[in-house]
Amino acid sequence: METVDVGLMLPGAQPFHDENINPTWKAHVKTHDSVIVAYVKRLSLRALYVECLCATIGRVLELPIPKPVIVKVTSTNISDMPDGKFELAFGSEDAGYPSFRRFVTNKEALDKLASLDETIDIGVFDEWIANWDRNVGNILYDGGNKFSFIDHENALDPRVNSEQPANDNQLIRVLYSGKSEFEKHQIMKSFASKTLPSYECIQLPLIAQQTYANSYLSKDEINKVIEFLEDRTVHVESLLSKRLGIKQQEMPL
Repeated sequence: METVDVGLMLPGAQPFHDENINPTWKAHVKTHDSVIVAYVKRLSLRALYVECLCATIGRVLELPIPKPVIVKVTSTNISDMPDGKFELAFGSEDAGYPSFRRFVTNKEALDKLASLDETIDIGVFDEWIANWDRNVGNILYDGGNKFSFIDHENALDPRVNSEQPANDNQLIRVLYSGKSEFEKHQIMKSFASKTLPSYECIQLPLIAQQTYANSYLSKDEINKVIEFLEDRTVHVESLLSKRLGIKQQEMPL
């Protein structure tokens, strides 16, 4: 299991704007063994943990999510930071291609997204982690056959309980809720036989350790997120069924 790398944002970072809410830079980041290009964004420490945790879990599940990095940002990079101070930011290694935003009117690209096996896997993953914020800005596309999925800071919202659906799941709603009942049941069958067992096998406390969260977050906050995911694993099948809009069969009288 991979550990989240820790690195230092080097001078020369360029502000990045693609309708993003958080201040973000495209930067060179020096880790213990290499220099990588990453998109680095400022966010709360809890959101940093959530980003690292979700990306690491997703990568364990072999989902197309870029490698996460914890990035030390200093006053060399940010003018409003006092000299000698630093803060931790979240870095996502550059996938090398842009957001899906520029392809949103391209029917061929939309069809490829809809037909990709990993798309339903990401949609189901979003349901598990209660991620309501999947959108064209955090789906990356190379213009051919490769997609990557980023930005999970709004997942694992403490205001959502483990049995409650998130506000939205755009991949499921847009691409799959209009499928036939047969197709929806096939999705549920695959989920029950393959996806759910893989969720149940994940060692969440061990993955949390790989994010170094205990060095920047309280034990209580770390454990609450893990407990939420463990509890939600029990309910995710029902949540997915409701999200797909599967009709309940009534017993004939």
